[in-house]
Amino acid sequence: MVADPAEQPSPWALDDESSKPLPRGRHALSRETVLASQRGRMLHAALVATAEKGFGYVVVADVISEAGVSRKAFYEHFSDFEDCWFQAYETAAEVLFGEMAAAAIEADGAADPRAGLDAGIAALARNVAQEPQVAHAMIVDIAGGGPRGLNAERVTLNRWAKLLLTTWDRSDASKASDQRKLAALAAVSIVTGVCRDHLVAGTTDALPAISDQITALMAKVLST
Repeated sequence: MVADPAEQPSPWALDDESSKPLPRGRHALSRETVLASQRGRMLHAALVATAEKGFGYVVVADVISEAGVSRKAFYEHFSDFEDCWFQAYETAAEVLFGEMAAAAIEADGAADPRAGLDAGIAALARNVAQEPQVAHAMIVDIAGGGPRGLNAERVTLNRWAKLLLTTWDRSDASKASDQRKLAALAAVSIVTGVCRDHLVAGTTDALPAISDQITALMAKVLST
């Protein structure tokens, strides 16, 4: 039985502690804690606002409204909206890689690459189902970021492909043949394509139930 993603905490708050609202009124929190809380909320808000309005239509006002911070607080952290957005993208990608790696390690992916792949993709599917707005911004709306967005996506996908090769082939991915690198990128394209389709259709709740089918397709490509 697949657990209901809504019943599980979302790692895509970008920072479990920093994304929590600060207490009202006087408090004994340090300036560092206050700033971390504000930054975490703004990173999350930038992605949510982008999913709701589209990359080219979001402005700083949307972020500070969603995050519940002042304009002054925004500019203490970021130079402009794009600076905030790309920091949010990179942070969310790091969180996702961490979640997938942790799941693969727990499944003893070093001994059984297929089990590790199954666990990693299951973690991805849960995250997308839990936070579809964040996933939509990262997987669908990233294209609206122009050349900078496309390059950020390329870096992420290639990093993922390299990680996939390292775990599946159990060897140094930097020494992989062009054919193996292509196979890894094709495998990554399978899962990102399926996620993109469900995000656009608004059916991300269905992803956890089909994660095993996704990994079967990826494994077939990686085994050629």
